[in-house]
Amino acid sequence: MTLENNVFYKWGGGLEPDFPEIVEAYDEFLVTADGREIVDAAAGAAVVNLGHSLPGLEDVFSDQLADVSYLSLSHFSNETPERLAETLAERAPGDLNAVFFTNSGSEANESAFKLARAYHRERGNPHKSTIIGRWQSYHGATLGALSASGNTSRRTTYESQLKGWPHVSPAYPYRWEYEGTPEEQAIAAAGELERTIRREGPETVAAFVAEPISGSSIPAAHPHPVYYQEVRRICDEYDVLFIADEIMTGFGRTGPMFATERFDVVPDVLTVGKGLSSGYTPISAALVREEVAAAFDADDGGSFSHGHTFSGNPLSAAIANHVLERYTDDVLATGRERGAQLEETLEPLRDHPMVGEIRRAGAMIGLEFVADRETKEPFDPDLNVYERVYEEAMDRDVYTYPGSGSVDGVAGDHLMLSPPLTIGEETVETVGEVVVDAVNAVADDLAAMGELEM
Repeated sequence: MTLENNVFYKWGGGLEPDFPEIVEAYDEFLVTADGREIVDAAAGAAVVNLGHSLPGLEDVFSDQLADVSYLSLSHFSNETPERLAETLAERAPGDLNAVFFTNSGSEANESAFKLARAYHRERGNPHKSTIIGRWQSYHGATLGALSASGNTSRRTTYESQLKGWPHVSPAYPYRWEYEGTPEEQAIAAAGELERTIRREGPETVAAFVAEPISGSSIPAAHPHPVYYQEVRRICDEYDVLFIADEIMTGFGRTGPMFATERFDVVPDVLTVGKGLSSGYTPISAALVREEVAAAFDADDGGSFSHGHTFSGNPLSAAIANHVLERYTDDVLATGRERGAQLEETLEPLRDHPMVGEIRRAGAMIGLEFVADRETKEPFDPDLNVYERVYEEAMDRDVYTYPGSGSVDGVAGDHLMLSPPLTIGEETVETVGEVVVDAVNAVADDLAAMGELEM
């Protein structure tokens, strides 16, 4: 085999993928080598929150490059990452005042897990090392982050290398079987965490990690706020750190600056990435509560033995500083408005035979596809319904974020829409119309195959 392209693409791309070649990007559009304009209705991978044309970055880049682009923060300090940390601490909820910089979402979560272990060890609890996650969650591709994740398709190949950490059921009201009001159901669901901690032994559990609002595995699924209030109570009672993974939901994606603000709780560690730089440079971070960070006070002999080569480098920090300043109240409000507008354009699908639920949180929307609306029965995974809808939308020049396995890790098809918060009103209408057309086209094909009753 002679390679024409030396890039080893991830997922199904392999060595010779048939991907569109993007040569330019601006606002919410991607331009291909053959001149197509594709609407980026997924903001890449829910990354480009501020669009592809953020002004002023060239000057920020060149100015920082002229000063210093790289330092090892293990041995030197610099004003630029310190300013970024200060701004993050100011805008984060509660007392999340200590910022540990990393380069990707996976690294941020890995750091949070290691910090939880080290924190308990510093406090004289050396057996606390287990991380509890949730099924149908995703926290990253590295082995520790994947161990805490509950996304079956991403875990399967590497299962023998993963830690055997426990998982609880997802915060997934559409498929909960608990009785009562949404509040009563949320309390019952949170109770599974307490039972799992007790079963594992509280003396062994270091942390619980959760996406406050589910991302690509069950897009936009979120419980009644009392769920996380119960989680906070349980974690406090059993001396377990609560890690909120806001890699995807942070920086206005779900309405407020951070999704945890919707639930009126403050986690012990909040991990961020993606929107921190809006895709303009690799950077992420773990924001840590002051009382947790205090356990590593060097004056008391504490230390956190961990780090990454490029963490907090001044060049990436300068770009993130510039991006962070652009998350104004007006921009966050625009994101909420565009999300509401997009949901409205999808109204024709509200009672569609193959759409079980349309969920929205700010500018994140999830569409769940089902073979039977009444029973919520998912489609046979072999039908690849999510891919069919994605391809129909792409044929109409709209890029979306498809996914599967939301029901049990294997079955369950869905589509996520997570456009830039700054997407234009006319483009929102285009996205809605295209997705409606794509779903209708797939539904017609499935009905002709006898897989869907119209």
